[in-house]
Amino acid sequence: MAVFDNHAHANEFTGWGVVEVTRRFRAAGGRGIVFVALLTWSIGGRPGDRGWVVRLYDHAVRNAEVARGAGLVSGAVVGLHPAECVRLLEAGWGVGEVEGFMRWAVDLAARYVEEGRAVGLGEFGRPHWPVDGRVVELCNRVVLYALERARDVGAAVHLHLERGGQATVDSVVELVKRAGVDPARVVMHHIEGALAGYAYARGLSPSVPVGRRGEFEDALRAGSVFVVESDYLDDKSRPGAVIPPWTLASKLRQYVAKGVLSADDMYKICVENVRRIYGDLLEV
Repeated sequence: MAVFDNHAHANEFTGWGVVEVTRRFRAAGGRGIVFVALLTWSIGGRPGDRGWVVRLYDHAVRNAEVARGAGLVSGAVVGLHPAECVRLLEAGWGVGEVEGFMRWAVDLAARYVEEGRAVGLGEFGRPHWPVDGRVVELCNRVVLYALERARDVGAAVHLHLERGGQATVDSVVELVKRAGVDPARVVMHHIEGALAGYAYARGLSPSVPVGRRGEFEDALRAGSVFVVESDYLDDKSRPGAVIPPWTLASKLRQYVAKGVLSADDMYKICVENVRRIYGDLLEV
C-alpha cells in the first residue's frame, strides 16, 4: 500500500521546503518520491548563468538526500525546463547560443548521473504553450541530445511536453528511435490519462498526474501500465495549481479502499513500473 510519487518539486524559497514536504508525504503513506529540478529563477537564480544551473541541480540532489534521510526511497532528476530556452531567446540570445548552453546543461546532468548524484535527466522538453516553429525545432534538438546522453549513462529522462494527443507520443517515439535509448526509461511527464495506454504500447513510460480530475480513471482503463505523479510545485502563491504529494498518497489509498484500484494494481504502479524506469538507479 506504499505510494510512489514519480515527479515532484520542493522549494523552501517559495513553499514548505523538502523537510515538511517529505514529512507530510511519509505520514500519508508515501514510500518513494523523485525530486525534479525547478527553474533557475524559482530559486532566485538567473537564466543563462552556468553557476546557477549548478546550484539548481544541487538543490534537487539535496532534496532527494533529505528525503532518503527521512526514510523514503528518493532520487534526483536534473536538467533545464524548456522555459529556460524561451526566456533566453526573449532576452536576445541567438538560437545557436541557446542550443550550446542547453547541450552543456545536458552534459552536466549526465555527469551527475555518472557520479551517482542523480537518477535521471529532466525535465527537458518542449513548451506546453504556443511558440513559433524555431523554438520547437530548437527544443527537439535539445531533447534528442538529452536522450542520447541518457542512453550513454543509463539514465531515465523526464520530458516536459505539450498535450497534443497521439501526435505528441508519436513525435517522442521518433526521437527515441533516433537516439537509440531504451524507451522504458523515457518518462512522458504529466501525460493525459487517456493516452497512458497508447504511450505504454509504444514502449514509453507514461506518468499520470493524479490531481487532474478524471485523468487517473482514464489511464486505468488501459490497465496499471503507468506511474503517478503530483507534479507538486511547492509554491504557496499557486496553491491550487497541482496537488501535494501527501494528497496524492491519500487519494491512491482511498482508491484501493473503495475498490477502484486493487492492491496488485497499486503494487504494479508504485513498484514494478518504477523499477521499469529506473532499474538499479533506485532501490524500490
